[in-house]
Amino acid sequence: MKDTLRKMVAMLLVLSMSLLGVPATSLAAPIGTDTLVQLEQRGELLSRIQTQLARDDVRAQFLQRGVSPTEVDARVAALSTEELQMLSMQLDELPAGGSLLAVIGVVFVVLLILELVGVTNVFTKV
Repeated sequence: MKDTLRKMVAMLLVLSMSLLGVPATSLAAPIGTDTLVQLEQRGELLSRIQTQLARDDVRAQFLQRGVSPTEVDARVAALSTEELQMLSMQLDELPAGGSLLAVIGVVFVVLLILELVGVTNVFTKV
């Protein structure tokens, strides 16, 4: 029994030592200019989005909705370049504080509903 175990260990050692001499193959290719430009654009987009998402008010909204900021950072880092461009365009189009016209419209609709229900007499005085 000891002899067969020794033979098995010896054969395993011989096999492993013979595989040490086999060189590992690696693939290398030149990087094209367009690939390099895309990588640079991706880095710029990623840093710009991360700075916008790192604001305290944005982080507070994430936490209020139950999303951890580290999870957001991981998901943003996993986006493709095209998705980062779309997200960046959407972040640029968002209003900073909301639309004043929308707020006035909502207040008008609420006052109109209260007037129709009979809770207030706002429009009879005008």
